[in-house]
Amino acid sequence: MVTRTRSTGARTLAAALLLLLALAGSPRAGDVLEFYGDENVGTAGAQFLRLPVGARAVGLGRAYVACAVDGPAAFWNPAGLMRTPGLSNLFFSHVAYAADIDLEYASCSWRRQNFGFALSGSMLRSGEIPRTDEFHQEGTGDTFNANQFVVAASVAKAMTDRFSLGGTAKLYQENLDEFEVRGLLMDLGVLYYTGLGDMRVGFAVRNFGPDLRPGGRPPPLGPGYATPLEFQSFQAPTSGSFGLAYTWRLGSATTLLTTSDFHHPTDASESFRAGAELGLAERLLLRGGFETNRVEGGLGAGFGVNLARDQWRIRLDYAVSDMGAFGTIHHLSIDLSPLPDGRRRR
Repeated sequence: MVTRTRSTGARTLAAALLLLLALAGSPRAGDVLEFYGDENVGTAGAQFLRLPVGARAVGLGRAYVACAVDGPAAFWNPAGLMRTPGLSNLFFSHVAYAADIDLEYASCSWRRQNFGFALSGSMLRSGEIPRTDEFHQEGTGDTFNANQFVVAASVAKAMTDRFSLGGTAKLYQENLDEFEVRGLLMDLGVLYYTGLGDMRVGFAVRNFGPDLRPGGRPPPLGPGYATPLEFQSFQAPTSGSFGLAYTWRLGSATTLLTTSDFHHPTDASESFRAGAELGLAERLLLRGGFETNRVEGGLGAGFGVNLARDQWRIRLDYAVSDMGAFGTIHHLSIDLSPLPDGRRRR
């Protein structure tokens, strides 16, 4: 029975990977993934969808596709919903960027024996932006907003005790003054535990779907110019990640998690991500990570604290990332899940 289960899981994993690779390698326009992404720089919009959530993920250099077995699993790899620490999970994340730009993310997930589910949402707030024109380059005295939103629903399925699949459907909306962009995009993820300790392999394709286009009619271009009937479309910020993670036992109360990802966006050069997390007595977690081929935001570091209070397991995380000209960015998140009955404090 064990041999049959492992054989079935291996065949299912191989089939899923072949399907994803076939989607990635097809040469037709509108593919899920495109090779030579560095030749397509600037061709994808909705970059908000790529902003990382979760201080732990940032502290690990964004090498998280095989580590997403906690609160932000719906964002990084929905297959990880079958491996969350509790049967239900709440997660909140806050990032303060430059120029009064804030990123908020929240998710609620729950799982049963064979299925996991999640609802999540994210919002990027631009703050008040001064309006300018060719005659008032210092500002007209008026302001506008450029806010972006996502609501998403995720589902995961445990194919075997080691192998799970997951998918997310997300509705994206961008408001730029009086113009709006809306689109329906998808994520697909795979997570496989090899049986060697907690070594796991993760694969995810994020933000694939039809091209995006602002609604409404473009504003007049002025005398002598023909105003187009509609805005130009642009592709979604699709990307694929393949990762490996493993936890080393350094002592009775000390662990070292190592994780690495190969990241392939459709509109930028490929990068390699790596991170490490030192766990001390399952309470204090120290992290560091990096990503190659990034002019800004390639380095990350942070820490986490695990707490158990009454009926809840609580993890508080903090991370910093270097954004070059934009300065140091601070990331805060909290991950909560109910403790099993046997571990609850009376």
